[in-house]
Amino acid sequence: MYLTQISLANFRSHKSLTLSFDSGITCLLGNNGEGKTNVVEALYFLANQESHRVASNQPLINKDATVAKVSGNFNINDTNLQLEIELNQRKGNSFWLNKNPVKAKEALGVVQVVIFAPEDLEILRGDPSNRRYFLDQTATMLNPRVAGIRSDYERVLKQRNSLLKSASMLSGKAQQTAISTLDVWNERLIQLAAELILVRLNSLTNLMPFVNDYYQQIAPNNNFDFNYQPSWTELKLEQDINWIKIQLEQALSAAATEEIKRGVTLVGPHRDEVFFSLNQLPIKGYASHGETWSAALSLKLGVLHLLQSSINSNSTPILVLDDVFAELDDRRREQLMQIALGVEQTIITAAAEVDLPSNLAAKIYRFSGGEVVNG
Repeated sequence: MYLTQISLANFRSHKSLTLSFDSGITCLLGNNGEGKTNVVEALYFLANQESHRVASNQPLINKDATVAKVSGNFNINDTNLQLEIELNQRKGNSFWLNKNPVKAKEALGVVQVVIFAPEDLEILRGDPSNRRYFLDQTATMLNPRVAGIRSDYERVLKQRNSLLKSASMLSGKAQQTAISTLDVWNERLIQLAAELILVRLNSLTNLMPFVNDYYQQIAPNNNFDFNYQPSWTELKLEQDINWIKIQLEQALSAAATEEIKRGVTLVGPHRDEVFFSLNQLPIKGYASHGETWSAALSLKLGVLHLLQSSINSNSTPILVLDDVFAELDDRRREQLMQIALGVEQTIITAAAEVDLPSNLAAKIYRFSGGEVVNG
């Protein structure tokens, strides 16, 4: 799988931009703020219907516009495919496959892009929400159906929190009446929560052997491991949905009084944590800056390998390396380039050629003044 052309209209800083690509390696060079990362963000958005940099679509639309559009042409197993997404401030996004309008779920997962960027360090050293998002996004890339589970869970969680908040402000019979409606929401919450937790566990179990292999290449004789820790039980979770549902039901029952008092859902995957470790020590708080970079890179390369080997993947995902080479030493740069050479297409962004590995054979686009000045 590789990108042959991408067109942006009112996306971020680009009011109009079209670039052509070949398989192999393409470099986008330019100082910060020149718009090169906006191009790879648009590519990632085409694949995953969300940005790797911001949580909402609003910042993706140029400040002088209300509508933005991203269009990509791809070669997938020698078949041409065009994917377009229109972002609109006033309504939901619109999608087209080969000029035919489709639903969001039909466009999701058609193209696969794995991006490694400085923001990925937050997976390991940031808040638990970063690790939960990484897991959920990885699971969705492996199986687009997970997007529906995530969306349904967030909707039920929002409704249940609203009910709990209302109940917390009532008393007596009025409060009991509000509480009595919780059972319906509990049942739905438990089902969706169990499904989401199970896909997270399965994703981690399948992913980590690849991640550990990549980390061993970078730092031999080191063990990269994980521990999925729910906030609502001290038990080690089993990969059995019925067992998980029973544990969730018990935890919800135990937390009922406190939830009503605080007016918020205290049980569920929205509060879970994943502890990543090197040689049995938590990466967060213990690993050096270099170790954290290597670990984050190994996570993303593990995702790339897992997608490539997945039954849901028909071809090699596109690899994007966004402004990461400046942080790597020469040995790690060369190791990363050897991996990139084994991928059908790699797109690299960098501030200057000096940040890139030596003797790199690549097509180069240079950005200056927010525009492409040559290519």
